[in-house]
Amino acid sequence: MITLWSIRDKVFRLKKYQEPLEKWLFPVILLFYPLIGVNQGVDITDTTYSLGNYQYGGYLDPMWMIATFIPNVLGKLFMALPGGDTMLGMNIYCSFVISATALVSYYLLQRWMPGWMTFIGEIIAISLCWCPRVILYNYLTYFCFTTGTLLLMHAMTDYDVTRWKFILAGFFFGLSVMVRFPNIVEVSMILILWYYEMIHKCDAGEILRKTGLCIAGFAIGFMIPLIAICAKYGIMAYPDMISSLSDMSKGASDYSAMGMISSTLTAWYTSLKRMFIMIPCMIVGVIMMLLRPGKYYWIKRMLYSMGIIVLLYYYYSDGVFTRSYHYYDSMFEPAMMFLIFGVIFFIIGVTKKIHGQASERSLCLACLLIIIISPLGSNNYTYPLINNMFIVAPFIMWMFRRMRQAAGPSELNFGWKAVYMAILVLVFVQGGLFHLKYSFVDGTDGSSRSVLVGTRDLPKAAGMYTTDYNAESLAKLREAVVDNGLEDNRLLQFGKAPGLSYLLDMEPAIFSTWPDLDSNTTEKFADALAGLKDGSREEFPVIIINPDFEGEVLAEDKYDLLLDFMDKQKYNKVFENGRFEVYTAE
Repeated sequence: MITLWSIRDKVFRLKKYQEPLEKWLFPVILLFYPLIGVNQGVDITDTTYSLGNYQYGGYLDPMWMIATFIPNVLGKLFMALPGGDTMLGMNIYCSFVISATALVSYYLLQRWMPGWMTFIGEIIAISLCWCPRVILYNYLTYFCFTTGTLLLMHAMTDYDVTRWKFILAGFFFGLSVMVRFPNIVEVSMILILWYYEMIHKCDAGEILRKTGLCIAGFAIGFMIPLIAICAKYGIMAYPDMISSLSDMSKGASDYSAMGMISSTLTAWYTSLKRMFIMIPCMIVGVIMMLLRPGKYYWIKRMLYSMGIIVLLYYYYSDGVFTRSYHYYDSMFEPAMMFLIFGVIFFIIGVTKKIHGQASERSLCLACLLIIIISPLGSNNYTYPLINNMFIVAPFIMWMFRRMRQAAGPSELNFGWKAVYMAILVLVFVQGGLFHLKYSFVDGTDGSSRSVLVGTRDLPKAAGMYTTDYNAESLAKLREAVVDNGLEDNRLLQFGKAPGLSYLLDMEPAIFSTWPDLDSNTTEKFADALAGLKDGSREEFPVIIINPDFEGEVLAEDKYDLLLDFMDKQKYNKVFENGRFEVYTAE
């Protein structure tokens, strides 16, 4: 009779290929896999907004430049490289930050788990990356977070104390704060060091020495960029930035601490509620295995597996996941279910229940902390966590193996194992197809990105594929700007089109290219408009409006201020195509 053990024996015969695959093929795939889709989509919101910040950082509010200092410096550096003056070139360069994060995790995690398993986990992590690759303050956060955590784990578990690893781990956590100020919460990762040392019953002096090394590294990583900030913006620039970030949340309730925590908890609750139906399914599996124990081995498993397929079809028909691979709902819930399994494994693994080594228990705690920390500082539910699974995804797979080993060969465990494997396969397939088809914002309504942007249509986006509507409307906008001789003017854009300064190569006229965001206060926008009145009429900016203010509470008030300014300064409409309106002063 064919059993799982006989299948395992056949699989083990392939083990001779494992080492060369792990050494050569898997790293190459991880290096280039993030490059899929680099020429897809011309998003005029977050993607080109970030690119505009890199290009025009010197003209914008220093608060954002300081709060995300390292990403802005690196973005400016990428733009100086060959091809960096185009959207395609920036997509390529920034993709390698994702590659670097995956490769760091791939190599460093192999101290505790096999390379093939780490590779699959990294493929899942990359596949689920939905954030535009050019938003470096996110991807550099994940790189520093991942590298710092794994270096700390290596330092803790080295046979001989390696002080430089503790310092280097702290260094990356210090850098992470200068990547994005809310990353200060990552200092809580020191808990994994304390937990590991407590398991080994180390004395307080030893714990304090190792903690001190981490703090020293953190200080170095933090101080080097801080010195650069002080040299460029002044000694009080960084404290002023922190104060400004605190004031920002007053006008944007979703950026308040309670708003961000509430959105994260809502996402967890919704996904957990959808998983409750799995519990009776697992109970049915236990009952099925109790019938004639030891007999009808494959028949019972096949019947139960067919039941899982029915469950997945129910999820699909209920819209829990979809085949709309151009949008998030194709992968979000499968990823959340995968994470919920992981949380269960990690909570059990962090205890003595399955007799894990101290390093394994500490890694479980590290994963739990990553799951808690990643969404903090964002108003995007648990999407930041789904974008940061470079350690979590492979270690969920490892902890499933450990849970399976601890549970033993009893047939009664088949139910939960099969459900987990179904979710693993589902998230792998859905994530992979999402990675192949998705582009941020552009084409998320299902429209085909079949139009290749030419150098004459929109030079900054040359070589990119976009939808017919997006290509036509942007090409006509640029044509109107050129025909009216406006390309050398400054630009004030309003509405969900902050990337126009970048795409049209027009210098921003005020402190932000996205002034309608609630995080930019009405008072600040009013002051910016008042500042424009003080200049000569020849210096008055071109105003381009995209009348889409959805989701911004303060946008209508700001729009009224803008209309009042345009009326008093005698602005005339020179172009409209149903999407954009262009105004110039008389």
